This record gives sequence, C-alpha cells and structure tokens, in this order.
Amino acid sequence: MEDVSALPEYQLLRVPKAGNSLKECEDAGRIWRGDARTDDQGRTVIPLYAAVSDGASESLLAGSWAERLVADAVESMSLGHDWWDDVNMFAVDLLERSAPLWEAYLEWYRADREARGRPITWYEQPGLEKGAFATVLGAEVRATVPSDGTLNWSWHAFALGDSCLFHLRDGVVRRAFPLEDVEGFGITPQLLGSRNHDTALVAERLQLAHGTLAPGDEVLLASDALAAWLLSPDHGYRAPGTLLATLAEVGDEPFTEWVQDQRARGLMRNDDVIFIRIRVRTEA
Repeated sequence: MEDVSALPEYQLLRVPKAGNSLKECEDAGRIWRGDARTDDQGRTVIPLYAAVSDGASESLLAGSWAERLVADAVESMSLGHDWWDDVNMFAVDLLERSAPLWEAYLEWYRADREARGRPITWYEQPGLEKGAFATVLGAEVRATVPSDGTLNWSWHAFALGDSCLFHLRDGVVRRAFPLEDVEGFGITPQLLGSRNHDTALVAERLQLAHGTLAPGDEVLLASDALAAWLLSPDHGYRAPGTLLATLAEVGDEPFTEWVQDQRARGLMRNDDVIFIRIRVRTEA
C-alpha cells in the first residue's frame, strides 16, 4: 500500500514572454506520481517524475515539441524503473516513443491547417522539414522504504541543454545541474531535434546526476531564464529558494507578477519560464 505521508508536495508554474499569452509559451512541464512498487531488495519504492523542456523559438512548432518531450520523458523514466543504469536503453526508449508520436502530430497539424483554410505555406515547409528543437530535463524524486519503515529520499536526473535542476536546503542552492554558474548559459545550448533519431549520439550527450534528500529539502526544475536568476549573484537573495517557495505557495498570479518585476529590473531575461517545485515532506 502506498504511504501517502511519503509523497512529496509539488507545484508547476508557467509564465510566457512579456506580451505573449500563456498559449504562446514554448516552455513545457509535466509531473506524474508513479505507482509504488517493490524493488529487488524487497523495499517499497514510491516515485515522483518531473520533466521540463524549453522549446527553441527559432524552430517551427517548438512549444508542441517541448510538450511532446516532457510527456515522453516522464513515461520513459516511469517504465525504465532504475533508468539511469542504462542511459543507452533510456535514450532508445525516449526517441522511439517520441518519433512516431511527433509524426502523428504533424499529420494532424497539416490536416487541421487545411480544415481551417490555412494550409502550410511554401515558406513554412522548410521549417517543418528541418524539425523542432528543445532542451529537456527530467528527474525522479524517490522515497525508498525498507522493512523497518524508515524513509530514504533521493533524486536522479538527466539533462540535455540548459534547463536546470536545483537541490535546495533551507532555501539555499546545494547543487545545480547541469550548469553550476551563470556563465554557463550561452546562446547555443544543446537541443534535441524532432528529426534526430541517432540514439547513440543522444545517449552520449545526456548528462546524469543524482543526490540524496533530507526532509524539508526541495528539488526545483527550471528553464534557462529562471535558472540563470537562481545562479546569479545579482539578485540579492542568500536563500533564493525561500522567496520562490513563498511565491509558489500563493499561486500563479503573484509568481507571474514577480517574474515581470524581475524582468523590468533587468535581473531576468525576457523569456518563457517553466518552474516545477518539489518539496520532501517533513517527518512528524
């Protein structure tokens, strides 16, 4: 039986670029609570899966590709169990899942455009043929419960590109992955393309990381604009996670207003923002 007290709390927030609607946001996120299972050592494993993706605006249908990637990343992690033990198999599963689903989406997209009297134009065709591009970051936060009933928490993550995971304790960043400082954010992050079927290359480029968690710790997943803010010394907060936790708890509107304020102050780039916050419950 799944121990509800072991389940972490989580939230997902999105903010589009200034002047854009939420429907135009090209960043995507997904959270899914997996089923409890028993591992080969007889321990109960209770997983939570999360993924974020930052669609590259220069490519056509980037937001839709980002949505596809987060859904498939979560499913590949959940079906792979200890998926980090074989990154090649994980990459194969992810790409073999995404490719046919993306082709089916393109067929629907073309038909929908035709039905609305707006068929694909000659100047859009090269973009469709080139494919869509996005970063992808996935994480599993896991509670492991041995026979004595104690709770052990851990996280495992993979990344391609500059969307980042942060492990926080008392609001302070203890670990940042895959980038560790603001200088690491450039204009050409690694991206996963919808037409890239080279599983060996993708597996080679995927970065992996893991860590252990204590009650009250938080795991944040963020696309590059918010990730760069968290790593910047200019924001003036020793424990930036405390501020983000407060904003997340009061909801979408205050978080959106805060992002807009940071942009206006020149402390955050005007880009789409996706933010997932996962908090390990404090033991009673």
